[in-house]
Amino acid sequence: MKTIKKVVLLLAALFGVLASPAADKKELTTVAYQAAISCENCKAKLEKNIPFEKGVKKLTVDLEKKTVTVTFRRDRNNAEKIKKAIEKLGFAVSSYSTVEEEAV
Repeated sequence: MKTIKKVVLLLAALFGVLASPAADKKELTTVAYQAAISCENCKAKLEKNIPFEKGVKKLTVDLEKKTVTVTFRRDRNNAEKIKKAIEKLGFAVSSYSTVEEEAV
């Protein structure tokens, strides 16, 4: 009987440890970047390259507002790294802000 209790407690502890990080892995963050984009070629360059950054799930480029909105997994990337990726493509980023947070 004691062995069964130990096994059950061990399994419960193991499940608790494994379950909590899994929930965090699926959390998404959406960040809007103000970038120096001015033409369709700029938009195409961003749409071609940024989706290949780690954790990026969605990308929207708005030429009129000069914004690049990126939704990414928090466990795979962060706002600063994506900003650097945009700048590496040759676009100055003046500011960025978090739009929303959601869990999938």
